[in-house]
Amino acid sequence: MPANYPAKPVEMIIPFAPGGGVDLFGRTVARILNDEHIVPARIVVTNQPGAGGALGIAEMVQREGDPYSLLGIAIHIHVTPLTLGTQYTYKDVTPIAKLYSEYDMMVVRQESPFKTLKDVADALKKDPGSLKIGGASLGSGDHLSISRFAQTLGIDPAKLTYISYSGGEANAAILGGHVDIGLGGLDLMDIVQSGKMRALAVTSPKRLSGAFKDVPTYVEQGYDVINENWRGIFAPPGVPPAEVKYWQDAIVKMSKTEAWKKELEAHQWFSTVETDTFAPDLAKENEMYRNLLQQLNLVKKS
Repeated sequence: MPANYPAKPVEMIIPFAPGGGVDLFGRTVARILNDEHIVPARIVVTNQPGAGGALGIAEMVQREGDPYSLLGIAIHIHVTPLTLGTQYTYKDVTPIAKLYSEYDMMVVRQESPFKTLKDVADALKKDPGSLKIGGASLGSGDHLSISRFAQTLGIDPAKLTYISYSGGEANAAILGGHVDIGLGGLDLMDIVQSGKMRALAVTSPKRLSGAFKDVPTYVEQGYDVINENWRGIFAPPGVPPAEVKYWQDAIVKMSKTEAWKKELEAHQWFSTVETDTFAPDLAKENEMYRNLLQQLNLVKKS
């Protein structure tokens, strides 16, 4: 690696439109790496949306060996190739680091007869299609977390009555009693704290802190369900190990700054920094998503 690396601006591609969660992630990482003088060269964020992130992944592949290109992405690197049948997967780019994760919660409206996760489990085991379950689009984190829950109960996830909503429509459906069970992100905690909803479980591996400390995990209630929507950084294929190590060290250093910790707290992001274990974890994770999406008949036939 040249002693003056990086000697020119670095481009970070975000394969989604400006304003979304992955865009916020990429811009926050770029800003803090520069503002904290961890990376001396300017990091320029470029949005390249299309095909569920596939266009940005393809762009990375075309830049083989280029240590001045980065990709910021989430679990789309698994889900998009599986559900859309796009050409490139996580195997075609170089993992740098996972930085943080977001989790899903299962909620019910305050008047719901379901007081615990076991109540929901018992109802689903009795009749898998009897409950209307509301969440984000098919194949989303919401859909995958309730599907994994069904698997732990010995239920075919395809038999669930899952209704997909966009934006805040799911919240209105939960509160209005149009669905029996709701799935959503940690931002639902505001409604829970208002007394209009109850949180039955969160998909984190252990209890979260702060406002979420009283929300039990699926795991502690006896159900092997962990579902994290992580954010990570990748480089093109063929980038030399020294440059990969440079970015891993930079990200670990950034994760320890007060500036980064403030962002985690402000956005309800939970630090799950991984570097060396990121690549093997991706392989295990991909197999899990493939299995789950196949059961849901969402894997695109090649």
